[in-house]
Amino acid sequence: MRKIDFIFLSKDQLLWLFCLLLILIVFPCRSWATFGEDREKPKPVFTRKGDKITAKLLPRAKSTSVLIDFEVSGAKLIEVQGMDFEEADRPEVNHKDFKSALFVIELGELTSGGEAKVSIISDFFIRSTQYWIFNQNLETPWMDSKAQNLDRPDQVQELIIKVKDGGPFDSDGTENGRIIMLGGPKDSFWGYALGTLFIRYFGIFIVLSILMLGMIFSGKIFQYLEGKKARAVSKPAPQTAPVQKAEKPDLSNNGINPEMATAIAVALHLHFSGLRSSAPMHVSRLRPTAWTQQGRAQIMSERLLMYNRDKR
Repeated sequence: MRKIDFIFLSKDQLLWLFCLLLILIVFPCRSWATFGEDREKPKPVFTRKGDKITAKLLPRAKSTSVLIDFEVSGAKLIEVQGMDFEEADRPEVNHKDFKSALFVIELGELTSGGEAKVSIISDFFIRSTQYWIFNQNLETPWMDSKAQNLDRPDQVQELIIKVKDGGPFDSDGTENGRIIMLGGPKDSFWGYALGTLFIRYFGIFIVLSILMLGMIFSGKIFQYLEGKKARAVSKPAPQTAPVQKAEKPDLSNNGINPEMATAIAVALHLHFSGLRSSAPMHVSRLRPTAWTQQGRAQIMSERLLMYNRDKR
């Protein structure tokens, strides 16, 4: 019977599929918001302080609010309003490249046909951020304003746009001393999306690595504290005095010459030899005869004369 192979994907394809599912599980809402349609329409809130108007809004694919400042030189900044992108949606642009609502900037108090500079400042912008202008009276409504992108302290970028009364950036199309400029900041969607996915994918491993290093470091600290506590409890072992080796007596100057040492050794040998009992000798007894009895008596009498201490 033929065996059916149910595995239709290679190991690399399964690994990529698993990583994609992991990303979608960990960041479900953000992932769908990045690749899908925006369900939320950011509505900017504008506040004015002198000649500067600040817009506060929540851009697409961002969880915190951002601030965008509007300033004008060469004219007076009358008003800034927000507009939904659907009113200016055209096939030549991708609405995903615009991460915020469009802005309607109104300028006044300038000479007819005069020119002004509009500064748009925010830390939400990057060096590649562009500002695109929409003018529905033109054959090609959308155009790049060629804004000058300047670096400011604290990672703030400033976009400077030159606009002329009655020019292509003026939506009313007449030289009347009044400019209405409609547009918004534009960034590449795919660059942002791929960068975000890259940071989130490797961010998981970075966070886990930091946690692992923290656990290892804390374990080393606990081991050091436990060892220090154990060393403090343990009693020191009693110290033993070093054993001194017995010095050999110096016999070189005791006045004993070799002859005297030999005599002492012989005397000691004879002394200890006399203390040892001699082995019994088994002598067979003969029958006494007259000759043997006479000889024994003669020997005893001579010994008596020699060892008789009373006569001394």
